[in-house]
Amino acid sequence: MTGKETQYEVTEIKAIRGTEAKTITNKQQEGWELIAQQQGHLRTTITFRRPKPKIPWRLWAALGAAVVIVLAGIITIGALQEDDSDASTTEAVAASSTEQSSPQPAPEPAAEPANRETAEILTIDNNEDLSRILRDTDNCGQSVADFATQYAGRTIQFDGHIAAMNNFNNKTRYDILIGARDFDEGDAGGPAFQFRDVNIVSDLQLTGPENSDTLGVKDTLRVTAVVEEFEKKTCLLQLEPISTEIR
Repeated sequence: MTGKETQYEVTEIKAIRGTEAKTITNKQQEGWELIAQQQGHLRTTITFRRPKPKIPWRLWAALGAAVVIVLAGIITIGALQEDDSDASTTEAVAASSTEQSSPQPAPEPAAEPANRETAEILTIDNNEDLSRILRDTDNCGQSVADFATQYAGRTIQFDGHIAAMNNFNNKTRYDILIGARDFDEGDAGGPAFQFRDVNIVSDLQLTGPENSDTLGVKDTLRVTAVVEEFEKKTCLLQLEPISTEIR
């Protein structure tokens, strides 16, 4: 039976011209065999070879055992991760099943938003602030401004009268100034309420036993309206009419 071919390792060294012999001698003493020389302008490339050292069988055995141990560790870690994943999935499924089987409290019905007509209407009987500004003789005072800021968007109801009416750009729309209580030249109490740019029929929603499509100064009303804003420059408290009852 023939033996296996000898395997070699090869190396190249570039030696300065004139030092080739010394380089070759040194490498041969280290066990290298000269196999080629190639001269250049400044350097000579010298190629050597020598047999590769054989690895003892015990070293091969040790390397093989190490590989086996590493592979076993990788397989074990993978199995543990898979078990953890399976356990997590099982716990998640169990939790989901428990949540689905557990009775859930019925959701409370959402409260329906109250519109302006059904929300509590502010009157002199249930709101002291409204009662106060209706008695106040300073219709441009801070109390009126504060009331408009605090109750903007709320619905108020009070007895009043038409203090003035002016056309707003045409014959069917008006700016209507409304005073508190009945018309009385000696009664200056209460804010200067105003309906701005309104149509008597469609905007004021007139009601009452003496319903009419016409209104005039001194007519008495029961006003239900939404507070909009207080204009400091004109001292007018703007209202948006909801219904206007002729008294």
